[in-house]
Amino acid sequence: MTELFGKNYFLDVDGLISKCKTGGTITDDDGKEVTEINVFKYEILKMMIDRVLSEVDEIDEEMGLFAKNTTSVSFRLAFNTLIEYGIIIEDENE
Repeated sequence: MTELFGKNYFLDVDGLISKCKTGGTITDDDGKEVTEINVFKYEILKMMIDRVLSEVDEIDEEMGLFAKNTTSVSFRLAFNTLIEYGIIIEDENE
């Protein structure tokens, strides 16, 4: 987990996978059935995760709420979208 804006967050990998599933299955080259995913949705969510992870190092944690105003629009959009989708989850055990 990482602290951001005074709270701890983690990525729900299973949540990411479930958000990208289409509900169908396909057969791979070995004849095994595998879960089909929406590649477009997966790539968009992957880019958002990359955006969030690449900016976290640049935020001054000591500034608290003031740091929120210095984050880029792309970071805030990605962060809020990932929270809304349940991929970034606030640790409530704190």
